[in-house]
Amino acid sequence: MKDYYKILGVNISATMPEIKKAYRGLAFRYHPDKNPENALAEAHFKEVQEAYTILSDTDRRARYDDERWLSGMGGKTRYKEAITPTWIISACVELNTSLAKMDSHSISPGALKTYLLLILSDSHIGVLQQWGDQQANNVIIAEIMKATRKLRPEYLGEIMKKLTLLAAMDENMTASIQADYRDRVKKALMEKMFPYVVILITLALCLFMYLYGKMS
Repeated sequence: MKDYYKILGVNISATMPEIKKAYRGLAFRYHPDKNPENALAEAHFKEVQEAYTILSDTDRRARYDDERWLSGMGGKTRYKEAITPTWIISACVELNTSLAKMDSHSISPGALKTYLLLILSDSHIGVLQQWGDQQANNVIIAEIMKATRKLRPEYLGEIMKKLTLLAAMDENMTASIQADYRDRVKKALMEKMFPYVVILITLALCLFMYLYGKMS
């Protein structure tokens, strides 16, 4: 994944004027007119343009920041708004939108776990408990559960504890969280054991064919 901040030489918290200033300086330096028949300068100029196209667009920059974070390339900086149930739901939806567009192999499980625990931080859960909107809490739980589909069971323990805490007095949601976790663990175990089962079946078939051949 390209690091557009590095390409432009700016910090991840750079303001729009800083991004524009960096872009103008680099575009002037590597413009094809100033570097005729220089393939390296032309390639860098295109990268600078690509970086500016993403970082100068608020929505595209936000999505890129999510993808960059989930790829384990850097920190998350967009936590400056007032924390409300609506804001947390929005953060969850944005996360799943980004995950849906990413190749599973490019996602850092550790970074995703950290991001989910950041959303489910004690302070955020405290806010949600103060609001007391269980319907909103259930939406958040559903979105978090959706995001955890990208994680193996060994990453889920702490997240599931947070979700159970958030489910509070909703017994159906609590049961759903626990059942989903058990199913995930069981499925992972079966996937882990599957190659050994195949080997055992293959050996059994070979033995059967050997014995059958001897008897014939």
